[in-house]
Amino acid sequence: LVIDAEWRDGNGLPLKEAFRRTFRVGPPDERPLDPKVWTIATPAAGATNSLRVTFPEPLDHGLLLRALGVIALDGKPMPGNVAVAPGELLWTFTPRAAWQAGHYQLVAFAMLEDLAGNRIGRAFEVDQFERSDRTPEPEKTLIPFAVR
Repeated sequence: LVIDAEWRDGNGLPLKEAFRRTFRVGPPDERPLDPKVWTIATPAAGATNSLRVTFPEPLDHGLLLRALGVIALDGKPMPGNVAVAPGELLWTFTPRAAWQAGHYQLVAFAMLEDLAGNRIGRAFEVDQFERSDRTPEPEKTLIPFAVR
């Protein structure tokens, strides 16, 4: 990237000198997110320990805070606190009440992305203009897990 010294700054003044920045890039990341390769570590029934989900590559930090959740035994969203570890490879969910034994679901909304913009089942570079989600409820993937 080269910015010529003749360019003007935000105040309309010429730059002190030209600016040059070199970037090095690697091959494109064209792999859609695959929840089948996520590792889910479940807590024990009766505990308030966190559910831990580990990803093989970093995901978007802000989207991890909003696009993942837990569906409780009654089919409703489970209240609790979400955290993302530095590096965006680990997402944790700490429930407000102790886990009960049974089957739950991790819900991942379609907006979740990796750092290259890839989503679950869709690479960033895929043209999606033909298909749009017009339903009032956003598209999601449900991943079952059990607490024992």
